[in-house]
Amino acid sequence: MKSFIILNLIVFLQLFLIAHSKAVADESNELKTIPKTLVTLDKYKNVTDWRNDGNANKNLQPLVIDSEKLTKKISSNKIDNPSAIYYKSQLNDFELSIYNALEKICNQRVVKSLAATITNLDGFKAKEYEFDNLVGRAVGAFMRDNQEYWWIHSYERSGLLVNGYVSYVTVEIVSEYTISEINKYNPEVLNVAQSIAERASKEKTLYKKLLYIHDYLVKSITYTNDGKSSVYHNLYGALINKKCVCGAYGEAFAVISRLVGGYVIGVNSYTHGWDYAKIGKDWYAVDATLDDHDDGKEPSHNYFLVGTNTVVDDDGHRYKDEKEIRTIADYIEVENATGFIFPTLSKEKCIE
Repeated sequence: MKSFIILNLIVFLQLFLIAHSKAVADESNELKTIPKTLVTLDKYKNVTDWRNDGNANKNLQPLVIDSEKLTKKISSNKIDNPSAIYYKSQLNDFELSIYNALEKICNQRVVKSLAATITNLDGFKAKEYEFDNLVGRAVGAFMRDNQEYWWIHSYERSGLLVNGYVSYVTVEIVSEYTISEINKYNPEVLNVAQSIAERASKEKTLYKKLLYIHDYLVKSITYTNDGKSSVYHNLYGALINKKCVCGAYGEAFAVISRLVGGYVIGVNSYTHGWDYAKIGKDWYAVDATLDDHDDGKEPSHNYFLVGTNTVVDDDGHRYKDEKEIRTIADYIEVENATGFIFPTLSKEKCIE
């Protein structure tokens, strides 16, 4: 604990001295810290069963990055797919700097750091009252676009104001896994996803590739409504433990579908998580969870690439009649991540 406190003091002192060097040119400059706040991803808000308390990586020093170096697109090892940046495309430049910094530390074959400090943000003229929303939108978009980073469950945000504008932002990822565990387990998860994608790729059309992925997940995963254990809420639970809640079905479908060229994004209401998939010019809903009846029978396709007018149950009700679970939440991943636009679904089911 002592080493962690000393490290934080050193990092803060470095940032303070940098900011102070700006201030000496004009004695009217004012410095103010934005205190550190812990924010937990919404899907984990009711979790009580963790591997550890998230302090295993506390002694890692943040990667300090100049915002000017984050305006360009970060090179990525991921497949070039527009759905992988659907939410990123809706961010402003301040938010993009944070998003790209997170990508820089997470999108590595070997993860070495879980924290980033973005400097020289003054030019974006972001005020203190905007701070929570700006950081929340950046992190929310990053998590929704990059659901393969299953090991992230919370983050800590802090900042520094110079003359009333946000000058520096530090975002520290909180994980119940150590760095070594992340680098051990992450390849296992991604290898399973890639293996499923390779088999799905043998199908001739995108429709059938997505159908293969949907059916594989429905057959292999056991649904649980146990919201207390963290592992049931992410890609690891879906692909390795093969037991998860609704949101993890959706994350698995999105991640694997992108590997075969599918344009798929995750969406959520206040009580449920599923996917939207684009075929041609139209968007459709895919809900693998509700197609898993856990009865040993073949997967249902009632919720595969459906439109708003599609009848989804034997009682005759349509997708759009499920207002309670289909009303899209006004935020993604965290409550401050608001203001995003979602696709309009087709009225009719996709038929190949």
